[in-house]
Amino acid sequence: MSTVPIAGAGFPRRRGIKAASEQRLQRLLGEFLRRLGADLWSVPRYLIRYTLLVLALFGLLSLWDAHGDGRIPVLLPLRTMDPCRVSAPRCAASETGDEARWQGLATALAILDQVCPEVASWVRQRRQAGALVFSDEYCRGRDKQASLARYDHVGRRLIVQRALFEECDGEIAAVLCHEYRHSRQNAAKLVKCALSFVLTADGDRSILENDALLYEHQARLAIFGR
Repeated sequence: MSTVPIAGAGFPRRRGIKAASEQRLQRLLGEFLRRLGADLWSVPRYLIRYTLLVLALFGLLSLWDAHGDGRIPVLLPLRTMDPCRVSAPRCAASETGDEARWQGLATALAILDQVCPEVASWVRQRRQAGALVFSDEYCRGRDKQASLARYDHVGRRLIVQRALFEECDGEIAAVLCHEYRHSRQNAAKLVKCALSFVLTADGDRSILENDALLYEHQARLAIFGR
């Protein structure tokens, strides 16, 4: 004898499963909202905490920066050489060897031997340490993308662009003074400059450049006498 299924017998079971699913979803939603509320309630506390940490960091950097850059060498007037001479324009040509370019700096270094021996000695030390790099790229000016020379604070390297050799010997000497001044800067200035690029898109390069530009200006006055 065959058994005939009763119509609608499975409906209560399906309704029970659906009701259980809805209850579970409500519990999950409620738990999520409670956690979200707790997290939102903690936001002001985290903001205050991290703001205090950032302010404390800037305070420590300011104290570190206040220590200064140490004694900076005095610049003396040039006595005997002609700073307006262009001694090594051939070194601006591409693929000129490093040794030829090093020799091309000789007159500028001789000027620095009179104006500021400490800077001349620093350039020679960079050469001996293998930290004087002659770049074959052609860059001019002092904008955001290019400069005649550059000091790499991380690798402690002096990078010389080939366009520098198109300048007169006195100008080369003044640019080397600029890079020397960068090498003497307190590490706190580097951190503050790096943080400025986090706060604004263009950053504040003057944190590093002001000291170097002032020293370069003083070097130019000592070399050219005006």
